Amino acid sequence: MTDHIDEPETEVSSEQETAETSASEMASESTFDEEEARLEFSDTVTIETTKDDLWEFISRAENLADCIPGAESVERLSERHYTCEITRGISRVTVSLDGEFELVEMNEPDWIVMEGNGFDSTTGSDFDVLAAMEMNEHETGTDLSYSAELYYTGGVARLGARLLSRVIQGDIETYFENIKDDVESE
Repeated sequence: MTDHIDEPETEVSSEQETAETSASEMASESTFDEEEARLEFSDTVTIETTKDDLWEFISRAENLADCIPGAESVERLSERHYTCEITRGISRVTVSLDGEFELVEMNEPDWIVMEGNGFDSTTGSDFDVLAAMEMNEHETGTDLSYSAELYYTGGVARLGARLLSRVIQGDIETYFENIKDDVESE
């Protein structure tokens, strides 16, 4: 197994006033609980393997737990239903998500559509995600294309979309790089 990248907490720039905001202050702010913010992500990663081997790898909960930055646990409850605990630092705030996700549509080994949600009790924040992955095999490997829409509410919204987007995009890139490293080293 290869060493996985687990990105350090992101530094806060002087232009972000969130540096002085504590998690409890964010949780007590009700104005952001009413709003729902949205982020979108997409990219393609080429992995030197077959799509059958890639599908097998990403179907195992223990591999997901090893590859997701900040994952403390990923448990497979059924063929399509998982729970997870993820802790990540965002600025000076630690977000500890308790969540679950379900593979709502899949066509093995070509594509997966997943819906998930998580809650951080410290900031009173809810996260909902809709994500898709598609695998296309070619002569040099398999292209793993992904897209995700993330909706969030609660105190974490006070951190701002630019900061959250940068941290989450970094975690997504790390996740897929970890998958690539593990699969290609097998």
